[in-house]
Amino acid sequence: MFTKRTLTRVRPSSVRLDSSNPNPQGYWKGGVQLVALNQQTPGAMLDLHRGRFSQNGGCGYVLRPAVMRDEVSYFSAHTHGCVPGVPPQTLRIKVISAHNLPKPQGSGAKGEVIDPYVVLELHGVPADCAEQRTRTAAQNQDDPLFDETFEFQVNMPELALLRFVVLDDDYIGDDFIGQFSVAFECLQPGYRNVPLLGLAGDPLPHTSLFVHIVITNRRGGGKAQRKGLSVRRGGRRGREYVSLRQTGIKVVDEVFKQANGPLKEGTDLREDAQSSTATFKEQCGLPAVAKLKQCIQSLATRLQCPEGTMGATMVLREGYPCLEPLISLPEATRKVLAAYDTMIAAQKQLIGNADGVQERIDQVYREGMDFHEDFPRLGEKEGLKGRKLNKAVESFTWNITVLKGQSDLLRGAKMDSLDALRQLALACEACGLTSSSSSFSSAELHYTAHPTSGRRSSNGRI
Repeated sequence: MFTKRTLTRVRPSSVRLDSSNPNPQGYWKGGVQLVALNQQTPGAMLDLHRGRFSQNGGCGYVLRPAVMRDEVSYFSAHTHGCVPGVPPQTLRIKVISAHNLPKPQGSGAKGEVIDPYVVLELHGVPADCAEQRTRTAAQNQDDPLFDETFEFQVNMPELALLRFVVLDDDYIGDDFIGQFSVAFECLQPGYRNVPLLGLAGDPLPHTSLFVHIVITNRRGGGKAQRKGLSVRRGGRRGREYVSLRQTGIKVVDEVFKQANGPLKEGTDLREDAQSSTATFKEQCGLPAVAKLKQCIQSLATRLQCPEGTMGATMVLREGYPCLEPLISLPEATRKVLAAYDTMIAAQKQLIGNADGVQERIDQVYREGMDFHEDFPRLGEKEGLKGRKLNKAVESFTWNITVLKGQSDLLRGAKMDSLDALRQLALACEACGLTSSSSSFSSAELHYTAHPTSGRRSSNGRI
């Protein structure tokens, strides 16, 4: 990509007759570092610009995604599918209500009430661009209730922007009430108040949207499924594994062939941990988006005996929090404990084997990168020219991107597992599932407070 090695700046055309702004998103996803806009011209384009650079403390600098910085990476600004090495996300937003909505500018002569509705715009690569809206809250004055849920699929989270727009359905002319634009990376799960801004970007006093945000991987989320419809249904037989492409150069393909085994192992480790966790939540009667602490709280209520004691206790085995039954338990509760044991075993497998599998993937990545400089010469030596050589280069780039992405995914999965086990241990202690004789300190845990691979920015968030 040209912009990997060249600092590029674009600005509105000097031959225009007005001060309109281009869509900066198109240039950002193309790798352009500096996109100048007319700050005196309000509108959606300037809203997106301000939303993007509210990240990183509003300092004016936002780091591009790694796939756009790496020397060798497979990425197209016009992609209509998943980006190799980038885990897709599912965004669910429940627009609950709005508060203290003003009337649109210039509407002083109309009635006493407004008919507001909310538009949710997702901006990003073509595969992510989407727009949805709520119903109109007719005659609902300035505190309308919407209570509607929307879902968006996000293939390139680091380039995505979400824009909330509140409009008046009953006003002829400028129906704009307020908006707020935020980078996807800054969205925080849970119940949130979204402050609304006016047309010029100034805050509207005491005006906000009340929403609930859930962000999961592509397979997670949703309501608790009925028995028999869990994520275990397909098992490993129905699992999709990432595959590398043939370049047509024998020596290169032999190197990439070594990655097939560790790539499959890494996928199994990650998917087994995810599916066992989802099954445990399902057995607890909770949705897949529930926190593990909620699952332990639900389990603790089932384990509580009439006399107030617990029917099971948590013990540390090799540093992992295991639950041992103390009395004979009902079959339904035994199934929950069995699902818990399966989850702990899957997390243990992931934590114990992730480093070794990741090192094998990284080794193939390093050996593959050794061919980078000489790849065109190797292709010509194999008789590849023109379109065939370009196709081989594309396949090589795809493979390098996949290897790096899968390595990063495995590293992140291990960190998430370490954090999940720590949460489980603390939740068990908080719910009284540890006796005074089996109390533990953080030093006894196999896992310590590792910093999680936070995908959220600490600034500009909601």
